[in-house]
Amino acid sequence: MSQPDRARLTPYELVFTAGDFEARIFPRIRSEAEAERIDPSLRERFDFLSTAADVVREVTPEDAPPDALDQYRALLFHAFRFWESGKRLYTLDSATARYLVEAAPNLDGWKFAIPGSSVYLQLPANLFWSSISPEAPPEPVDGVFVTLSDGTDSLGGLAHLLEVLLVLGIRRSRAGFSVIPLVSETGEGISEAWDAEGRPEGDFANALPGGDMAGLYSMLTAAEVLKLIGRAFWYIETFPEGLVGTPALAERAEGEEAPTSQLSHVRVTLAVTEDGTGE
Repeated sequence: MSQPDRARLTPYELVFTAGDFEARIFPRIRSEAEAERIDPSLRERFDFLSTAADVVREVTPEDAPPDALDQYRALLFHAFRFWESGKRLYTLDSATARYLVEAAPNLDGWKFAIPGSSVYLQLPANLFWSSISPEAPPEPVDGVFVTLSDGTDSLGGLAHLLEVLLVLGIRRSRAGFSVIPLVSETGEGISEAWDAEGRPEGDFANALPGGDMAGLYSMLTAAEVLKLIGRAFWYIETFPEGLVGTPALAERAEGEEAPTSQLSHVRVTLAVTEDGTGE
């Protein structure tokens, strides 16, 4: 049986911890970046590393559609940054996720920050739904890789490049999953993406038949994804009393109905009272 308080098996573990890939490839990427004096924290420079390019070519199926190459590049980039940052995993409890959507907390005056330079934020199972395109069927959102890098804006001022990879459709009956890469900026004088309206009918409004009765949410725009990310990391910084550490597992239990993650992680539990303050 699965352990209800543990994170689900992550996309990182599904792809990069099998065999010796993690130990063999990521150190080589880092060594090449150091030798070539290339900053691997910037996606456009990471893609020029020959080791990264070779890996992407190796794992991309020959019959993959043209846009698949960029998706594989994005996945490898986020996985490397996640590994380099110490594999920081946060899981949102359902009550916390619903609070962030329904209460729509005001983030005025808050400066965007994440723990470390890269995080995987796992959402409650089957609560948020999205699609890789308007024509594609909806899929449950597992979570999102969030990576922050230093950079400059169009006027030369200090800014942070916010790179996001939404992960959809992880299920036992499927070998892979879908991803949606997004890029934004955050910093002084930049209009934060989570301030923008996502959809006229309401951000996170359900778009699935029967989904309203189940209390489901849909994320159909980049603004909605970035808004949830902003609120989640605001909450993590503002309510540390709601954070519950969970240690890593030495090995995964056999026969689990829903395989759990072996990574150490932090549960983000609800710690807000009715007046909007901490407990």
